Amino acid sequence: MLLTVAKVARANEGVIQLAGKTDADGRCFAASVYVDGNYKLLMTCRGLSMALDPVLNKYIVWANVGEKKQRLGEIVNGKLSAVIGEKYDSIFVTLESDAYSNKPSINMVLNGKVEPIDFGKGVFNSSLAPTPTPASPKATEGQTPAQSGGQTRNLTGAVVAVGKAILFGFIILLIIVGVMSFLARRKNL
Repeated sequence: MLLTVAKVARANEGVIQLAGKTDADGRCFAASVYVDGNYKLLMTCRGLSMALDPVLNKYIVWANVGEKKQRLGEIVNGKLSAVIGEKYDSIFVTLESDAYSNKPSINMVLNGKVEPIDFGKGVFNSSLAPTPTPASPKATEGQTPAQSGGQTRNLTGAVVAVGKAILFGFIILLIIVGVMSFLARRKNL
């Protein structure tokens, strides 16, 4: 099978899963979306230790923009919302003593690369993140490409159809009860 490998490019939109050397360092999840000429980044974290050190007690997020590091902001209550005007390929978190430092320290605790957003099969993804392109589709072992996702879609479709039927029946029941209640009240007057 032939693969075409793309050059590494800075991604514009995507998701980032940040992790440290151990699970004790905590984890963060971020999403980047291009809106109005800027990249909006929303991040949420779990498991970050509070006041790790009396001096190094600020978690600061940085973006790798080519060769330079751009400060995005401080994680407060496990959350960060930031805007960046340039494309970047990864982000990382450092422990700092000053929330407004201009350069990252060597105390990196988490990092992660921007991965393209997976919109599902058959949806065009315009992300600039590199992905290998296979010469032919690959199916799950023992299945043809048509079989690999068809069973799940059929079950999901059946569940959705049953849910719609139940909802429709409930709405009809509410209408009948409402009409009967109206008629009973009118009869009592």
